[in-house]
Amino acid sequence: MAGYFSPPNEAWADESWLDTVVVVGITCFILCLMGLSKVPTAKMGMIYGIIGMLALIFGFWFDINYTFGHGIWIIPVCIAPGLILGVWSALAVEMTGLPEMVGAYNG
Repeated sequence: MAGYFSPPNEAWADESWLDTVVVVGITCFILCLMGLSKVPTAKMGMIYGIIGMLALIFGFWFDINYTFGHGIWIIPVCIAPGLILGVWSALAVEMTGLPEMVGAYNG
């Protein structure tokens, strides 16, 4: 069972694909911060942030060195509570209550 998540060929054993994903993810986060600094570019900044986060999550999820074989289930289990809380609070809190919600999350 040790080879259950083994790479299908030698190309997957090369870690350059993960380096590329990390560079793309970090670049998207920098573009996200730059975009969020102005109201007209905030929507595109959010899109860059989403792309960067998804690239990094899936990049490390599919890399066998970070998930340790059968530990691939840990990532979605850890993401689920934050996803549930985030969706619930996004639907429950009105726009006028956002400063209080951000303060509560940061506290």
